Amino acid sequence: MDVPLAEGAQRPQEGLNVKSTSPYEEHDRLARVLWEQARSQGLVHLYTGNGKGKTTAALGLALRALGRDRRVVFIQFLKRTTVMTGEMVFAEKLDGPLTIRQFGASRFATNEEQKAVEESGETVARGWEYAREMASSPDNDLVVLDEITHVVKNGQIALEDLISLVKNKARSVELVMTGRYAPPELQEVCDYVTEMREIKHPYHNGVKAREGTEF
Repeated sequence: MDVPLAEGAQRPQEGLNVKSTSPYEEHDRLARVLWEQARSQGLVHLYTGNGKGKTTAALGLALRALGRDRRVVFIQFLKRTTVMTGEMVFAEKLDGPLTIRQFGASRFATNEEQKAVEESGETVARGWEYAREMASSPDNDLVVLDEITHVVKNGQIALEDLISLVKNKARSVELVMTGRYAPPELQEVCDYVTEMREIKHPYHNGVKAREGTEF
């Protein structure tokens, strides 16, 4: 039996497929759009505090990004010695989308190692130029500035310049900074701020840094 139509309404043609969108399908579509927008907007992380784990956390995030085929640039300040860290050995073995570079001699470096850093040109000043270049390039997905707050505390880089780098990075770049003594002004411009607090550390019992764990 035909159902009467309201005045002015037209009956659909026979055999015509009329596809309606359910509220659930529309929700999924909007969720996908928002996810894509969020993915294209890189956020800023800061790992600070006196506890162990800041660099380790940044390396963990780098590993996750690599698993998603992201390009990662890991820049370490004030850690350069003649001993390669485990992460640098891994990057060489990977020979892929992970770049790790060190600038500036470690505070544990010998006089010979400090002299070698100066002669190599891999100084903090050169590292800062490289960091600005990498953070401003949309070709990179994740950029890590390891121990960058120590460089600011030492007066080798102005806090204002670091904040400017954060504000002017490429939109899609996820930026991670690590190090103790992060000032409130730097925390203010970050999206994630995590403080590592030391409760216990074997160093105080005479246990020295161990290969594969600390380096």
